[in-house]
Amino acid sequence: MKSNHFRKYHNLTGEHPLTDIGQLILFLVFTFTIVLDIFILKYSSKIIRKQPGSIALLLFLLFFVMGGYFICTSHKIVTILKKSEKESEMVTDGVFNIVRHPLYFGSILIFFSFIVLSYSILAFLVWLVICFFYYFVSLHEEKLLIKRFGEKYKEYQKRVPMFIPFL
Repeated sequence: MKSNHFRKYHNLTGEHPLTDIGQLILFLVFTFTIVLDIFILKYSSKIIRKQPGSIALLLFLLFFVMGGYFICTSHKIVTILKKSEKESEMVTDGVFNIVRHPLYFGSILIFFSFIVLSYSILAFLVWLVICFFYYFVSLHEEKLLIKRFGEKYKEYQKRVPMFIPFL
């Protein structure tokens, strides 16, 4: 028997069945790690000499706003496509012209913004796991996208980086 989630999203190209639950689990682990590190272990604050708070706050805001922009913009484009029944089109404009996985890239930036603010080395280690998770989920999704769009998607892969803009 297939889950309601699978039935709801079975038309999405490349949606890995573990993406949502994986993101939720990693979010909870990341949050728990920051709270544990800052308030209980105080591990990172013993090791790192903090930079001035204003620099950390500015960097936090920069990464958080950029991440939010990528998430909101990519979600908006996909939602518009779903409503217009043009689901079979390959989206390559807007934020999809900067990175192939803007929603994941935005999430990575938002997680990183909290590392900048908290100075948590332990959270940084969890962030690395999150980056690997998004990378492997993206590889799975891209295999399905190649099956669906063929050479057109392979050309897109050559032109647009997976996560890191302008590389």
